[in-house]
Amino acid sequence: MEFQFCIFYKNDRLQFGWIREVRKNKPVIVPIQGKEISCSTNRLEYIWQGTIYQNEKEAIVYLAEKSKKVLAESAGIELDVIHELCETGVPYTLEDLAENFLDNPDDGWSRVALLIKIRTDQKHFQRKKNQFFARSSEEILKQEEEAEKKLENERRQLKEKEWADKLRNNERPDISSAEEDHWQLFLHRIQNFLLYLENSQEKDYFCSLFQCQITEPIITERRFLDVLSLAGIDISWGRLILSRVSAHSTSEDEQAAVAKLMSLDIWKGLYDIETRDQRELMTFTVDSAETRDYDDAVSWEAQGGGGMLRVHIADVASFVGKESLLFEKSENRISSLYTVKKVYPMLDPDLSENLFSLHEGFDRPVLTFEVQVAENGEIGATQIYRSVINVNQNLSYELVDEDINRDDPYWTEVFRFCQRLKEKRIENGSLELERIEIKLDISDPDSIQIKEIRENTPASTLIQELAIHTNHQAASFCKQYGLLCLFRNQPPYSINKGLAEGEKPTLQDIQIQPARIGTSPEGHSALGLDCYLQVTSPIRRFLDLVNQGIIFSHLADIESGYDSDELLTWARQGEDIQREYAAIERSLERHWKIKYLAQHQDDIFDAQMVRTLRNGKSLINIQQVQLFVECVLDEVPEGTFQIVLDLVTPKYDRVVVRPYFEETASDK
Repeated sequence: MEFQFCIFYKNDRLQFGWIREVRKNKPVIVPIQGKEISCSTNRLEYIWQGTIYQNEKEAIVYLAEKSKKVLAESAGIELDVIHELCETGVPYTLEDLAENFLDNPDDGWSRVALLIKIRTDQKHFQRKKNQFFARSSEEILKQEEEAEKKLENERRQLKEKEWADKLRNNERPDISSAEEDHWQLFLHRIQNFLLYLENSQEKDYFCSLFQCQITEPIITERRFLDVLSLAGIDISWGRLILSRVSAHSTSEDEQAAVAKLMSLDIWKGLYDIETRDQRELMTFTVDSAETRDYDDAVSWEAQGGGGMLRVHIADVASFVGKESLLFEKSENRISSLYTVKKVYPMLDPDLSENLFSLHEGFDRPVLTFEVQVAENGEIGATQIYRSVINVNQNLSYELVDEDINRDDPYWTEVFRFCQRLKEKRIENGSLELERIEIKLDISDPDSIQIKEIRENTPASTLIQELAIHTNHQAASFCKQYGLLCLFRNQPPYSINKGLAEGEKPTLQDIQIQPARIGTSPEGHSALGLDCYLQVTSPIRRFLDLVNQGIIFSHLADIESGYDSDELLTWARQGEDIQREYAAIERSLERHWKIKYLAQHQDDIFDAQMVRTLRNGKSLINIQQVQLFVECVLDEVPEGTFQIVLDLVTPKYDRVVVRPYFEETASDK
């Protein structure tokens, strides 16, 4: 192999070279330009014997001259004539073709010229390893069509680059009538890219075209929304974010399925089980004032020093079976989506806010969880059954708080029972977090209002504990009877800072893994429970609907129709979509919070240190809006400190703040 000439691949380009030696079974090749390389045999395209040179300099001079002649000779080869004289389907080696069609078939340089011509052309011959096959007329036609498509695509990309350059400079391109279809398709592709962003197949193309980075999604989104607006397509950022939840759109088939349910018989359903008439009970719902999809209600009957507690959950599973279109739609949506501006329900509003919703004054079918409560607050006998109720009143948290504060006997007894439930959970290791919820009122976008809602009011504690206890009762029931269902499990957590006596941890103070859904009960550390599942919101959550159907199936003594693989698939799908929904909800809420700050740029805000980031900046929480932003702090303050706003740009999600005490010191 030494002192021979070759063509080889370097960086996917074919180059000429002279083989000086073989070292460790690899030829050492000296190219016409550049340094020598040790080349693997699979990168060698062809080797031939020319004039033998042992001097490297002389060999390279000779190679440079001959390579020019080879390329000239290759350009003059009439490959279409050679193709016409070859039979299709017959394999030819390079030597065969040289023997038949070259004037000097034994000359290695002439053979290389032919090989380069075949490689460059590719239209007339197909290569399979070291053999060449003459293409049929049909194959050639297809090759020509593909070549034309490639050329057309290159022309279109050049035009799109021209358009992108103008749009980046805030200029709308002049579009001729011949270009109109291409222009509209271009805009449509931009909208699709925006919709899927980092999952878009064209993300690299559009990021290169408009010189942006996918790692800065908000800036990228805003830039392309400006581009579309310049082109006459106005899409708000919020609408873009919500358009990613396409599963919440309603089809005509779904509307027809909803219409059929509107005349349902509440006493009957998919399950052949007894339905108790409990319409005479004093029954209430407790939710926020804006709620329309009431899916749980509570009844309390005082009995001596104790009482009978019943929690009623809207019966959806009796009417939305596994094989129904509405079940399929719920499976695709996984849950309702709640944004600052609007609710996107899992079930059509005619169902979620009407037929299944536990509105006051209407007979409604429910799954009832009954608990006998002793005088000392201990739980006695429990039951789960189907019933029909009629809610007396849809109450707000504020009204129930007022009733508890004035010692209303009904709510006071229920609250005391819930306090005992909470105390027991805390004894079992339940986390009791200090959390503040912020409620945004954007009815007037030019004057956004913020209301702080503390989660640990008597009414919120009561409803939270009843939901947790009902879900635990359902989980215990499923565990007792060995039912295959979707349990919610959470491994043990740890607190990563010392807490003063009576101090509650915040989310930043704990190290905890996310709860995972599985088909076996493994306990829930954050709730201090041996088993847990969710069944209390079948109107809003698909997995609750599935669990409700499993319980109804057991009560009816029939198989649920679900297998383990199916349930686990839903669990994974549910976790993925819930993370997506949570991200959407956080993004939209953050956007409106930053808009609020923009309307109050001269105010002074309270803040708390959260942690130091890798970039050296501090992550702080602006307490009035519960918004986390970065801040440069020369010293880390203890407790609450004050900040002022230097820059607020809602469009690009930017908030620049600085400590207020620095300003005060400089003024002095």
